[in-house]
Amino acid sequence: MKPHAPPPNSVPCRGPGDHPLWWAAFLALLAAQAWVTLGLFGPGHTADRLFDAQPILSGRHPLHLYHGLLGARAFLSRGALSCYDPAFQAGYPKTPVFDDGSRPAEMLLALAGGRYLPWVYKLGIAGLCLLAPCVLAGAARGAGLSRFRACLACGLGMLVWWGRPCRELLESGDVGLLLAALAVLAQTALLLRYHRAPGPLSAVGVGLTAFIGWFAQPLLMLLSAPLFLLYYFTSGPRHRLLWHVSLAVGLAGAVLANLFWLLDWADSWWIHTPLNLEAPALTAHTLRALWEAPTWGEPADRTLACFLVGAALLGVVLMHRGGYRPGARLFGLGAIGWLLLTGTAVVWGPAARAGADRLFAPALLFAVVPAAHAVGMLLRPVRCWGGWGSALLAGGGAMAAVLLAAPSHRDAWIGRWYDSEPLQIGLGADRENVVKVLQDKTTSEARILWEDRRGPAFSPRPWGERGGGEGGPGWTALLPVLTDRAFVGGLDPDADIEHTAGGLVDQTLAGRPIDDWTDDDLSEYCKRYNIGWVVCWSEKTVKRFERFQSSEEGTEPAVELRDGDRGWLVTLHRKPSFALHGAARWQSADSNRIVLTDLQPEDRQIVLSLHYQAGLRVSPSRIRIERQPDPHEAIPFVRLVLDEGAPVATITWDKR
Repeated sequence: MKPHAPPPNSVPCRGPGDHPLWWAAFLALLAAQAWVTLGLFGPGHTADRLFDAQPILSGRHPLHLYHGLLGARAFLSRGALSCYDPAFQAGYPKTPVFDDGSRPAEMLLALAGGRYLPWVYKLGIAGLCLLAPCVLAGAARGAGLSRFRACLACGLGMLVWWGRPCRELLESGDVGLLLAALAVLAQTALLLRYHRAPGPLSAVGVGLTAFIGWFAQPLLMLLSAPLFLLYYFTSGPRHRLLWHVSLAVGLAGAVLANLFWLLDWADSWWIHTPLNLEAPALTAHTLRALWEAPTWGEPADRTLACFLVGAALLGVVLMHRGGYRPGARLFGLGAIGWLLLTGTAVVWGPAARAGADRLFAPALLFAVVPAAHAVGMLLRPVRCWGGWGSALLAGGGAMAAVLLAAPSHRDAWIGRWYDSEPLQIGLGADRENVVKVLQDKTTSEARILWEDRRGPAFSPRPWGERGGGEGGPGWTALLPVLTDRAFVGGLDPDADIEHTAGGLVDQTLAGRPIDDWTDDDLSEYCKRYNIGWVVCWSEKTVKRFERFQSSEEGTEPAVELRDGDRGWLVTLHRKPSFALHGAARWQSADSNRIVLTDLQPEDRQIVLSLHYQAGLRVSPSRIRIERQPDPHEAIPFVRLVLDEGAPVATITWDKR
């Protein structure tokens, strides 16, 4: 491909700002990023908790790890990320619609052979944090800025990365959005380079970053479409046909390479409960309420955001006048557009429920590049007058003056960099005891009904993401891995899918207060879901099930548990069976297959306590699998039709 000559004055003359010594400054910033990253995994900034076998329990990280394990195994066995999980809710489809942020974990655990390795997931989180300064510096260089301004962009971006808005995304487990934001930043820089100096490396880079962005968060890529259209219609007319063909192949190839899961994403929206788009405004219609909205973070974060936005607006103007016009358009539009969407989400409920409030961190990351250019231009007169030493001294003095004038901001930033609060890692003694009790007091012959608890750690979040608090009950998503038991409840107390509607949440069973259930109703429910034990986290729930237990044959005292709150394990004295009609022995079940033995039909049928899902298959072929409607359930159960008994049957799931 013949390089396209850039327009006159498109790249200003280089000076000391491109001295190789600025590489040393970048490496120092990268070392600082690594230091703060280690603080995420425990006090002392050591790597001990990074490489141990304990999982991250903050936010939805446990759910991402669990679904990452399921998705990795499905990908290695069938080449798909979706699977059927019988360990929760009597079977539900694990698809990209529910838990949209698990794909980075799926990719990491697939590379690890589909094994449960929490340290691999933690290493991926650390790698994401180390990737941020590299992408920020690369974005500045791709826009045509000097190495000095690339270091400025890196430093400003690190302030954004460890600010409260970005930190909340890290704590809640929204790593997919952060990875996609970095991918869009890198793609923007590569598009600018592909415009200035077309070549195979930049074309491949554009396709690769597009693939990562679509894989991590397709909704963000859709929102980034105006950036690409602006780039294409302003830069494309200057290039030849081969330039257009190469760009189209790279971008289309990225989408095609993601079709193996995007088709499931588009085909699985039915499992989501509808969004409430008639929600009222989230805050009062005042400037004060808008300014103090929690979306913007703490006062120090709001101050930094105001500085970055103001500097970015100035930087866009200076870049446009100084010959960096494509970069000014792309970074300016990205920062301003996403910032406006965030502001809309603060004052309008439906926009927040659609996920727009999470775009604040990507908006600030996009603002970093033009802001770094503006800061560099403001320091230029000082550098011309007194050299680089005076410029750096002036910049450092200005920052020190701001910190001295605002002690609260100073304490906040020093605390984030020197003594940051780590993520919660490890079960702890109480939860390990819960796991041990479940292993000792229960068997795999029946399911465990788990009472979910909603709380601050699971405040509603858009785009399928929730939480950000530490120490919440989200660790229960790992229970099937830790105990080798099946559960109704425990997957996610705020899951917006139909399959979780029949669980027990905050003293409410299947949408009805637990005290409104009669003994006959509870007996029918426990038979339908093959419940053998109940884990209760409220006194009202445990008293109701103890009364129900005493109405059965035999009683057994509840076993006390502890997980922040006081809980109890209640044993139900009923004959367990996964066969609701006919007879079958539940031999084994995982996300790849369910194995039944000693099948004995009644009236040529066996009805299983298992939710039916389109795509379920059964072997041998003489057995037919069908849906069995239930008047009490929105989702039908599984019915096996066979003329005579069978020694073994295997149920698998394949949407194709």
